Amino acid sequence: MKKNNVYSLLTALLFSLSLQAQNVMLKMPDMTIDPGANLHLDVQVDNFEGIVATQFSINWDASVLEFIGVDNFGLPNMSLDGTFGTLDVNEGILRFAWYQQDLSGVTLDDMSTIFSVWFKAIGDPNAATEVMITGNPTPIEVVNVNSDIIPFQVSNGTITIQGPTNSKETITQDFVLFQNSPNPFKEITYITFNLKSNTQARLSIFDHSGKVIYQQNQVFNTGLNKIPVRRDLFQSSGTYFYTLETKKAIATRQLIAH
Repeated sequence: MKKNNVYSLLTALLFSLSLQAQNVMLKMPDMTIDPGANLHLDVQVDNFEGIVATQFSINWDASVLEFIGVDNFGLPNMSLDGTFGTLDVNEGILRFAWYQQDLSGVTLDDMSTIFSVWFKAIGDPNAATEVMITGNPTPIEVVNVNSDIIPFQVSNGTITIQGPTNSKETITQDFVLFQNSPNPFKEITYITFNLKSNTQARLSIFDHSGKVIYQQNQVFNTGLNKIPVRRDLFQSSGTYFYTLETKKAIATRQLIAH
């Protein structure tokens, strides 16, 4: 067999193995919010490479969270009417089905948001619900440029409504994210988190529309990190959200600027 034929076969084999090894991650964060507050929940992806279509359902307890809407679209050709099925949102079901029209394949950075869901906390204090990516009623599928349905993993989030017995911290496998203090604040507040090791992490603050108004992405040191945030960063008083993300975990909490 000629050398160039061997090379071609090896290349094809390696390419095939790389496709088989791809495992797309679909994930949502754990969050703790105040009773009656609005919640901006990001649906994020990892290993999203050369994807032309994906679909799934999002399920939650409709007695704890009330659906408001979707925004922050991170994929081409997305629209409320064309991509989402909202007929059963009062029962805690949101359908999602997206495809790329030119079938060239979309690649996104890890921790990219493909869309965000707005909820209102309507449950009692200390109530909680999982917000789950499921195949009910829309089967979960992720399709690549070769029209192959590829493997996926799901990391669901739990939303807890703040109550008098709730902890003021969110614990993940990578870090502990504390409630900012003071909260509410008028001049300066501090966002504090404890890392289990030196970690590349991204701290982001969002306004009520989901727009990023502050972001710090770096390797933070092991142990307690305390980030000062000044009031002049915020254009107006109101409720904002801050998120800490690593490759393994994500958590979001709410802050209030006066």
